[in-house]
This record gives sequence, structure tokens and C-alpha cells, in this order.
Amino acid sequence: MPIPNTSNVDRALAWGYQAQISDGTTDLLLRLAVAPGRELSVTTAPLAAQQINTAQTPEEFRAEFGQTYARSDFTGGAGLDQAHQRNAAPNDFRRFFDSKGVDVFKNAGEKGDAYSLCLHKETEAVAAHASTETFQSMVEVDDTIILARDEQIYKTTDNFATVTTHNHLIGPTGSKIVDIALDGSNLYIVKNNGTDSNIYVCDLSAGFTFVDYSGNLSGRVVEQIFAVKNIIISAEADGKLYELAGTGTPTLIKDLPPGEKWAAVEDAGAVILAASDGGYIYSIKEGASGLELAGQTYIENEEIVDVLESNGIIFFSTAESTSAGGKVGRLYRGVLSNDTNLYNVSNRQLIKEFGADDSTLDHSPEKFYATRDQVYFGVIDSATETHLYSIYLPTLGYARDKYFVTSTAGKVLDIVVAKDQLFFLVAGVGLVQEASTYVQDGYLIMAAADFFTSQPKQWVGSRLYVDTIGNNTSVQTDFSNDLNDLTTPSSTNYATIQNLEQGEGGDEVTIQNVVARWFIPKITLRSNDGKTHTPEVYSFAVRAFPEPEDVILRLPVNVSDKLERPGKRGKIIPGAGAKLFNTLQRLEGKSVTCKVFRPDLIVRGILENVTLPVTEIVQRGSSTVFCTIQVRGQQVTNTLDEVTSLGVLGVGELGIYEFGS
Repeated sequence: MPIPNTSNVDRALAWGYQAQISDGTTDLLLRLAVAPGRELSVTTAPLAAQQINTAQTPEEFRAEFGQTYARSDFTGGAGLDQAHQRNAAPNDFRRFFDSKGVDVFKNAGEKGDAYSLCLHKETEAVAAHASTETFQSMVEVDDTIILARDEQIYKTTDNFATVTTHNHLIGPTGSKIVDIALDGSNLYIVKNNGTDSNIYVCDLSAGFTFVDYSGNLSGRVVEQIFAVKNIIISAEADGKLYELAGTGTPTLIKDLPPGEKWAAVEDAGAVILAASDGGYIYSIKEGASGLELAGQTYIENEEIVDVLESNGIIFFSTAESTSAGGKVGRLYRGVLSNDTNLYNVSNRQLIKEFGADDSTLDHSPEKFYATRDQVYFGVIDSATETHLYSIYLPTLGYARDKYFVTSTAGKVLDIVVAKDQLFFLVAGVGLVQEASTYVQDGYLIMAAADFFTSQPKQWVGSRLYVDTIGNNTSVQTDFSNDLNDLTTPSSTNYATIQNLEQGEGGDEVTIQNVVARWFIPKITLRSNDGKTHTPEVYSFAVRAFPEPEDVILRLPVNVSDKLERPGKRGKIIPGAGAKLFNTLQRLEGKSVTCKVFRPDLIVRGILENVTLPVTEIVQRGSSTVFCTIQVRGQQVTNTLDEVTSLGVLGVGELGIYEFGS
């Protein structure tokens, strides 16, 4: 006898079948063995397993149900849009999407201090050193800062509280200082008037007196000077790169094609790297007869803006012109590799792109400056804001750092740090310094969470841990469910969860009636009266349950050899029950659709389990052989009109039910 299915049984209920299960190929009709103690049941799947929340510290264990998205370390840097990705990098659990005005690297790696978020210090222009000069340069050595512009050189050992000024009025007629370089205690300055040049040197350890270094370089326009490996190198307006030897004859290192200029020269350990705006990074090595080329790296369709080596990593920035007249800036990292004594920058990875194809501004990353654990650079972020960015070397994560607001944003011309205070030069503004007060507010947007599934979730609560709130500071948490709001911090879609103005947080704040796939947290820190204090945020966590929940359908299935039909005497067909059971076993673990005719129910999912047959022992009447099947999945709305005659003229009482339409 063939196994009953919809192709050989046209009226299933009339023949005593109460359910159907199908994997798309095998289609079985089932008799149920419902009785006290073995009922048909439909239940929701159990809650997600109890989890350990370590959002605050590894020592804080809290048992919670549901799924928790928590962050207590943001040193991995910005740029992560989705928190839960199958191909996540090891550092992604410390990353976020974007920030402004928030120091994400505070106390990172500092012994004895708990990691926290806090506000950045604000910045202010130094009125005494305001300038619109095209050429402004700055260097630092042993907490001494040298600032040069026009024909003045300023030296300070106390961060411009007091300043020694040298008026360098000698040089070619009409000349100005265009660049400076530091080699140990020797400070070199370049002056040119657009036609002729001179280079001067001062031993800072012996005073503040400059002497002629090169003699008059008549007919040569030196634009930049570099000190690398105790070698002084000059870059000229016509694209020539020279090794200087005081008043001796300079040695040509490399002559660029017409129209190209040198962007940067950097000591990279094994070689010197010299970058041009033609897209090349040249490797230069000391040879038997002086400096010579030892390889090159080409970045197609981009001009090199700056290059830096730190801790064995090569950072370089590029620019690409837009049709709107601006430039898209890009930041890369790589390593120096050696192939048969030819050196190039390999394993190049794009860290971040600045600006867009329709930008009218120049978003080129400019003027790398390295400290012990950070690399700074400047970017025009908008028409009114010039931003510093920093790269945290232990994780290679980047983030916005301090910024300066002005009527017209200008390029960063130089950056230094002295006595833990940051200074930078801005074109059209002059000297800008890190102030003692904090910015009034700043935000951090975390990566969007979805727990690796596109299904909607019920977002139920959040926890915020902070240092004790006081001194007119506050921390506010908001959320959005729209991915577009990652790039729109001011979006009105952000809804407030909590505004903490006192205490340390830690209690779960209820989130009501929020069912969505995505959850994008935004943390805002504020410093009010006087901006002399900043709040500190230790961690943030949000909890959710999957929505909709899976259902579990359990059916006791008759797998005896006795076939029964409503109102008719049963008939025994030897082997029929075993055949049905074996077929059910073959469906175990497969994707199936299970339909129950009464009550009307469809569950689509996985046949998780088929129990072994059990023979019911009864004192009177006939025994029943049954097994139990379990299907886990989603309940589906019945749109097929499988039971079309139910409730019509009492046809249901006759057991005449149509299967399919």
C-alpha cells in the first residue's frame, strides 16, 4: 500500500487524516494519536539562553535573558557601520561609526586608569600669532616650539607664555621664510623670493643665532627642506630633489617630470621615502656614491599629499580632484617591503575616505605628526570647520580629534605637541592651541546592531555606566532604527532613552514598544557652566529579544498498522505503520511545511525530532502505536483556502473537506 499523500487521497479529513507534512518532494498525510498526556501543542520557542553581561568590567557578571549589545572600549576607532558581521575583524568589537568632540582614546593603555569616554578640549586662536601668510611652519624638540612665518622666527619653551623672537631680515630681496626643518638641535630655514633662495642654520643648543648654510642659490627656488638620517634634502619648485652639502655643490637625487612637485620626504628606516604629487612614492637609499633610487610605488589616479613612518607602518595620504572643483582625500597604511633590494610600500589598505565626488572643498589629509602612541593629521571637514584626526597606534583605529571653527575653514599647515598641549597652524588663521576648557557637547554614534539577523527584534532596555555625574555635566543616550541616521547625527529620528544628570547609572532603562531590525545608539556628553569639567562614560549596553519568536509544533502521530476511517471499521495493513515511521525519519533535519487541519495551522521550519514508536498499553479497547514529531519554525498565515467547505451547510459534520484549491 502506498503511503497516503495528497495525490492519492482527495478528501483527507473524510479519510481520517488530521495533518500533512511536506518537504517539497515527500508529501505525507498523518493520522494523529491525540489523547490525555500526548496532546497536540503549539508553543513559542524558549527565550534566548541566559547570557553573561560584562558590559562594565570583566569582573561584573550579570545574568540576563535575551541578547545584549555592549561596548566598554572604543579604541578600535571609527568607521564600523554594522556591529554584527560574519566576516568581522578581531578589532571590530572595539569600533564605532563616528564621533565629534569626544576623546575615545583617553586613558587607553594607561595603567591605573579605567578606560572612559570624555569630551575633547576646545581650541582657540592665539591672537598674538594670528596670520594669513601663505607659508607658516612649526617644529618641536624637547618641548621647545619653533614657529616661523614671513621673516620672523619665534621660540618658546613654555607653550607661548613667553616668546623669543628672531627677525631674520637677511636673504634675497623680498624673500620670506617658506619652510623649516630640525636635525637634532640644528634648525634649518629656507627663504626665497620666487626667484632666488637661501638656507640658514641655527644651533639651538648654543643660542638663537643663524648663519648662512648654503650660500646664495641664485636662480633656484627652494620650496621645502627636510632633515632625514642626518642628511639635508631640498625640494625645488621645478621638481628637482637635492642632497645638500652646505656651501658645497648639491647632488641631484631625482628630477620629476614637468609640472610635478614634491610632497614629502620621510625616514622609513631602511630607506628614505620621497613622495610626489604625481602619485609616486620613491624609495631612496644610501649608495657608494651617495643617495640613489631603490624602488618606487605608484598610486594610480591619485596625488600623494603626505607620508609618514611610525612603528614600522607607512601612512600616506592622497587627493583626487572632483568635477566640482574640490578634492576627495584618502588615508592609507602599508608596510615597507624589500624584493631584491627594491623597496616599495606593499599591503596597502584604505583606512578612510574624506569628502565626496561632488565636493567643492579640498579634503586632503595634511601634515602627519607622530607622538609615542598616536598619529595626527588635519582635514577640512566642512566649509567652517578644520578637524584634526588621530590614529591610535596600538589598534590602528582612527577618530576625529580636536577641531577649530572659523568663517572659512583652512588647511592644517603644521602640528606639534609640547608639554601635553596640542598646537596647530591653520591657513588664513595662524596659530591655534588646545584650550583648558572642554567643548560644550560631543557625540559618539555606535555601530548599528542587528544580532546577525534581518528579523525584527523587541528592544527592551539599556544600561549606561558613568563616573559620578556632577559639576553641571550630563550624558544622554538616544537611538534610531534607520541606517541612514548613521551619517546624520542631527536626525530627528533619534529618540531619547535616558538623560543622566546625576549618579553613576547602571540601572536598566526600559525601552518600550520598539520593534525593528536595527538599533543605532548615540551617546552625547555635555559640559555646561564654564565647560571646566567633562563627564566620563565607561560603557553602554542595549538588550533585545528576537521578534517574531519561533514556534514549536508537537504532534503525536499514529504509526500503527490499523487504518481507521470516521464511522467505519478499522482495517489492519501489516507494515503500513513502519513504512510511515521510516518515511518520517528520513524527513528529520529537513526543511518542511506542516499543516494541521483542525485547528487551522501552518508552521514552516525544520523537522527537529522524530521519537521512536511507542505502543500504548490499555486495559480495554485496542492499543495504539505512536511517535511524536517536533517542528520548529514560523507560523504562516493560511492563504491557500485548504479547507474550503468548513462551516458551510454543516458540511463539516459530514467530514467532506477539500484539500487545496
